[in-house]
Amino acid sequence: MKRLQNKVAVITGAASGIGKETALLFLEHGANVVLADMNNVTLEETFELIKQKNFEQNACICLTDVSVEQDIEKLVDMAVDQFGTLDILFNNAGIGGAIGPITHINGDEWDRSFQILLKSVFLGSKYAARVMKKNVTGGSIINTASIAGMGGGSGPLAYSAAKAGVINFCKNAAIELGPDKIRVNAISPGAINTPLLATAIEDSKLDQPIEDFGMPIDIANTALFLASDESRFITGINICVDGGLTLDQSGLMTDAAEHYSKMGIERVVGMNMGSTGIESVIENLEE
Repeated sequence: MKRLQNKVAVITGAASGIGKETALLFLEHGANVVLADMNNVTLEETFELIKQKNFEQNACICLTDVSVEQDIEKLVDMAVDQFGTLDILFNNAGIGGAIGPITHINGDEWDRSFQILLKSVFLGSKYAARVMKKNVTGGSIINTASIAGMGGGSGPLAYSAAKAGVINFCKNAAIELGPDKIRVNAISPGAINTPLLATAIEDSKLDQPIEDFGMPIDIANTALFLASDESRFITGINICVDGGLTLDQSGLMTDAAEHYSKMGIERVVGMNMGSTGIESVIENLEE
């Protein structure tokens, strides 16, 4: 059974990793999907794959900077123009963001991190909710958070603080939008084998109950559940998909530090742009 038959979804960060896997899964389950990303090269490559699977009539792409309000407004308008409405928004786009000690993080890079990781969630929800309020059945807003936002020691400072904001945003937005039957939930991935994680950790084996990295499909399956009518009575929650990593607080950041040490970088500072196509700048910290 196709669980998203005739539903319309917007997915940000859809050109690679979790977003790409989710877009393909949603299409397989009958959804019409607008794929958004700021990396035009990988976005076009993903759409070529969609064509190979004969889903091109049910999908379109939009080059989008999720931190720019006009881009988000245009993205939501595209969904309505192409497919008539919007039922599902997956705010998934992200970067590693500013890294380094508190005493050395660049203020502009901190702001840019929050614009992409947290402001984008607000902007996407703002414009999606305007459309979903008109739907008899409301809609589902899904936000990618992280185990880094659930406590200390699982991610860089700026990234962790922004993801904590995403989790709290979901709780409060769920209260506000609930009367309109708009559900707002978060997914907190652990160590998922994506291009973003690959920029921080390589050849590591995490000390966790399920001794393996998760795969993008693990998050996509969770997003499928939250997007479908099966989760109609679920809102304001954060689903942790991490193989049990947060059960014992084993050190994701320790593994990241070891990775950079192998590269000859002992103490790092800079900006991790993930899979956006924009070059990351990560350097040795000079005191």
